[in-house]
Amino acid sequence: MKIQNLIFLIVVFILASGCKRNKLKTDEKSLAQTIRTEEEQLAYEQQLKEEHEKQLADSLAKLPKGFRFKEDRSVDPRIPPKIIDIAGNLHNFKSFKLSDFASEIEYVRIEQPDSSFHPQMKFHYLMLDNYIVASNLYGIVLYSKQGELISNVISNKITGVHYNPEKSVVTSSGTGTHIGSGSSLWHEGNKLYYTYVNSYTGQRYIMGLDCNNLPVTTPSGFNPEKSGSIIGLGKVELDLNHGRIPPMGSKKNTSTDLLDFRSMVNSMRTFALNKNTYFYPLRGKNMLAIFNSRGDTLATFTKYEQVKNYTKTLTRGVDRGFHYQKNGKHYLRTDYNDTVFQILPPNRLLPVYVFNLGKHKIDKQQGIDPGVSLEGKIIPNGFAEFNNHIFIEFLKDNYDCSNNRKNKLVKQYYGVFNIFTYKFELVQADSLDYSANILENDIDGGFPVWPTTYNSDNGNEMLIPLFGWELKQHIKSNNFINSNAPEGKKAVLKKLSEAVADNDRILVVIK
Repeated sequence: MKIQNLIFLIVVFILASGCKRNKLKTDEKSLAQTIRTEEEQLAYEQQLKEEHEKQLADSLAKLPKGFRFKEDRSVDPRIPPKIIDIAGNLHNFKSFKLSDFASEIEYVRIEQPDSSFHPQMKFHYLMLDNYIVASNLYGIVLYSKQGELISNVISNKITGVHYNPEKSVVTSSGTGTHIGSGSSLWHEGNKLYYTYVNSYTGQRYIMGLDCNNLPVTTPSGFNPEKSGSIIGLGKVELDLNHGRIPPMGSKKNTSTDLLDFRSMVNSMRTFALNKNTYFYPLRGKNMLAIFNSRGDTLATFTKYEQVKNYTKTLTRGVDRGFHYQKNGKHYLRTDYNDTVFQILPPNRLLPVYVFNLGKHKIDKQQGIDPGVSLEGKIIPNGFAEFNNHIFIEFLKDNYDCSNNRKNKLVKQYYGVFNIFTYKFELVQADSLDYSANILENDIDGGFPVWPTTYNSDNGNEMLIPLFGWELKQHIKSNNFINSNAPEGKKAVLKKLSEAVADNDRILVVIK
């Protein structure tokens, strides 16, 4: 046996030596082989996914009517959750710059959409394999990777909503109407998925659009005589009402929240987990439910953070939790909870990350009560994965509102967690400077950045939306003039600022 092993090692060594001697001759051939191997691997993974989804569909179809799985939040012992020790590192500060995490910046000039989109509302961007998708409250637009407008996917028809560009917030009267896309967008390759709602008819769909094969006709506008016709591109992948007509009370837009668009994008919404299942946020004793494609409830998940015997008329909004996607997977942290879960159908919440907040943790009973001091308490406020790091924002000593900022009563901190070393460090910055330049852009002198919900789905790009006037203003600032970034790259950025108009849209892609 030992002789056989020895012979094997010798053969491997000879083959390796031969590869080294012929490296220059075979590089091109090896590269082609590598590409083929990667393509085959992707095809193989897609095949496995389709087989798994078919098996799941067959299994779900055999379940007796009304069957529900018991919720499962158990830890996978092979991959235990990573502990993010915030409480133990409140004095562990370090100076970071953008080049510590990225090396390349691309500026994509985005062609202006039509007049149905508010000219001062920024887009949220989604990077497909070969396209850029831009969305906001007013609809969805498809662009090439060079920023050329290809088509409106949908132009929403909404009433009762006001956008304040100075504060970047949206207010809703609660009696308005909405026909068009919701805020849920995701993709598989070059296929775009989005939720569709019609508050007149109660229609709720998941739409799918193959961006490689767009229909010849453009989406039609709303026709009152055909109120049930779909006004966007794509086909219905799933009827979220499952053929049932919803009661009239659910057909109106009941949202009265005042939210910035980042909060809207980061909140829990309806998403498909695969072809057979989707999830939907709940209120009350349960926080989440997973359904099959027929609308049967497969599992519900208890909301353990509850308020008891609360009699005051006033409440405050302190912790909203968050949801995000990465590589087609969905993750969530519900409000006042310290665990980030991955959502796995049909009935599992897998713990992936856990915040250690120690004595600084706040419970929901304290959080909603305006009479309870938040001195010494920590409120997670942002979470974004980028390459090998997680960028975390949190508030301390109070909750975030305009009055607390004005009176310097809330502290805002930024931290970086290394997913390999498990090390958590705070970024050196003034916690009372809410417009602090968090990561100095020492690559080209451009805007200081902080990864937020604008990251790409695969987590290896930061996507930052800008207007031309913001870039022009920055070029004149001392931050740009005194930047130590290479002068050649600064000159290129300055030339771009001179070429764009104030209202031009720019997508900054940081890799």
